[in-house]
Amino acid sequence: MRRGLLALCLIASMVIAGCLGPSSADWGTGAGAVNVDFSMEETTVESTLSGSKQTFDGLEPVGCTPGSDGGVLSASEGEAVAFSGYLGASQFYESHDSALGVQGLEHGVTTAVAIQSMSFGQAASVAGGDGPRIDVSEWSNPLRPETGTGTVDLDEFPDDDEPSGWFVLGLIPTSENVLSGLKSLNEWHQPVVVHGYLVSSSDASSSPYGYQASWHKADNDCNMVVKGGERSDALVFVSKITLDGATVSSNGNADDEWVYGDVPFLGRGVFVLFFLVGGVGGSVGLFILSKQMMMRSAKQSMRTLIGDEGMKKAASVKSDAKAAKKAGMESPEQRQKRVDKERRQAEKKQERSVPEKAPKKTEDALGGFDLDSVLASTSTPSGGSSGPSGRKSSVVVTEAAKEMSRPSTNTSPASAPSSPPVAQQRGPPRTKQPPAAEEERKPTVRRRRAVKKTSPPKEESAAPKYDEEEEFSDFSF
Repeated sequence: MRRGLLALCLIASMVIAGCLGPSSADWGTGAGAVNVDFSMEETTVESTLSGSKQTFDGLEPVGCTPGSDGGVLSASEGEAVAFSGYLGASQFYESHDSALGVQGLEHGVTTAVAIQSMSFGQAASVAGGDGPRIDVSEWSNPLRPETGTGTVDLDEFPDDDEPSGWFVLGLIPTSENVLSGLKSLNEWHQPVVVHGYLVSSSDASSSPYGYQASWHKADNDCNMVVKGGERSDALVFVSKITLDGATVSSNGNADDEWVYGDVPFLGRGVFVLFFLVGGVGGSVGLFILSKQMMMRSAKQSMRTLIGDEGMKKAASVKSDAKAAKKAGMESPEQRQKRVDKERRQAEKKQERSVPEKAPKKTEDALGGFDLDSVLASTSTPSGGSSGPSGRKSSVVVTEAAKEMSRPSTNTSPASAPSSPPVAQQRGPPRTKQPPAAEEERKPTVRRRRAVKKTSPPKEESAAPKYDEEEEFSDFSF
């Protein structure tokens, strides 16, 4: 597990290599930018790193002329000087704060470096980890770094017996390509040569801090020198940077030009190819491998559960299913889907062919019983064979009801009960009707002859009794 995590971390580090870098100032006249118009006669620096725009014009670059007794430093003439050595620390700036002691031309510095003075070959031979280590606690002022515990304390050297001195340089780019190339100094502990020009001062004895001073010396090859145990600070107009195997030029046309985002040893083209092959291809390969491992584990679990015979049967079922599918047979699910699809198509076709039907009349809540026509009726025929006058009633009189309403032939007036019918007793009071209407509305009652029961000889004949069950055929109440 740990080896896998280590491999993933290494791959991730290669993926982001060259893509991440330090944040620095921009080039131009916008916010947080610098713009340098460099020439040997006169140089102008514009900076907005302090928030407001500041312009420094009338600056004279200081070049070097080789000589037998050492290089001669002079303003507006000569070639660029070189600061060669071992890069111990660096700092990049996106802004400057005047309250922290930044003043004058220091507002145009985009990068500050601390370089141990030695030849490029000596610096390249320093083994990794054997070089000086600087613990930077604060570096807000380009020429005044504050360092803590480390192998070298730039605030003060322990004695004057140090084999070499140090350069603390505030770098001002002379072109946009140089500004981008300064990011190569983000990697500490590497050999480096910074080529550029000092800044001239009219009076070397009272020159502003960082300008050309009396302690600035150059050898016969115009390489700046510093005594052991001492520190030399300077502002430098950078025109070129030499690295181990790469170069940063002013115009960006060097054969081994260093480009931001370049990957050491591989290069950008090889890195992109490696990312596509190793990154994307490796991801696909890992996915396939993990899927195969999962399938193998599932097969082993199935073999444990159902045994070898079950595995053989499952394999035969799978082969039979493939053969059936190849022969054109359908599974129950496929058949059901096909039937459902055909049914939906038929329904859609039928809906398009059949015209729209008239909307159905909403049925009455009483299931078709016309209550209004019954309540609106004012009279009922005697025979009950027809509905009330006016509207047609929904009540249907059957033949059995008609038969019951007809008077019986064996009835007699004497057998009629003295009390009125139950319907007349319980019905609501009727309004006075004409005689014809009275006769017509008089209900017809079917009567039965009362049958006398034979009494014993000694008992008196009982009063005539009537059958308790009397049928009434008038339902019009």
